[in-house]
Amino acid sequence: MRQASVWKASLLTAGIGSAAMAAYHLWMPEQWGWSEKLRATPPAIAWGAVMINACFSVMLLFGAIVRVCCAWRWSKRDALTWACVAGMGAFWVFNAAYQFVSPMPLPDRLLFIGWILSGFAVAMAVLYGAALIAARSRQGGRWR
Repeated sequence: MRQASVWKASLLTAGIGSAAMAAYHLWMPEQWGWSEKLRATPPAIAWGAVMINACFSVMLLFGAIVRVCCAWRWSKRDALTWACVAGMGAFWVFNAAYQFVSPMPLPDRLLFIGWILSGFAVAMAVLYGAALIAARSRQGGRWR
């Protein structure tokens, strides 16, 4: 596969995956019943938990959109594009590492969810890494 194809396929897949995770995070408080469970906490903490999750979701969604746009900037493999792709890759590496060091506390019957989320984070990191490697090899080992 040509480097341009690897670049686009990796970034499009990673961007769509990141956007899907953002959408899931917007729905997650409803799925897990946060409003009822957070009633026992001080209102500022409950508000903060929901606000942080919402802001994270929106930031991840915008990051995913930028990565999809980067996929179409193959001819402009400049430092800004590299920084955007590398930044999102670093986010997913950190995400995966955090999940392995401090797994999500889940009941035994739901432990598979932790493995799915960890695997998803690793897959996203690999996709962003593949895009960076493909772009660098096409450039003769350097960025413009």
